[in-house]
Amino acid sequence: MVKDNARLLPVVQWDGREFLVDVDTRRFRNVNDASDFIGMHSPQGRAMVRQMQDTEWRVFAVDPSGQTDSAA
Repeated sequence: MVKDNARLLPVVQWDGREFLVDVDTRRFRNVNDASDFIGMHSPQGRAMVRQMQDTEWRVFAVDPSGQTDSAA
C-alpha cells in the first residue's frame, strides 16, 4: 500500500547507483538510502544535470519518505 503523501519521482543512474530526482528538495537521493544524496547545485549535481540533458526519463519510483521540505 502506498502512503497518501508518497510521490512518483524519476530515477536516474549515476556512478553505479540509482537516484530519485527530487526537484522539490533539489537533490538526487539514493533509491536505497535517502540519507545518501547529492545536491543539484553541487559540482557533482551540476555534472549529473548536464549528463541528463536531452535524455528522456521513463522510469519512476515511489518515494516512500514523502519529503516535502527543502531544508536538511
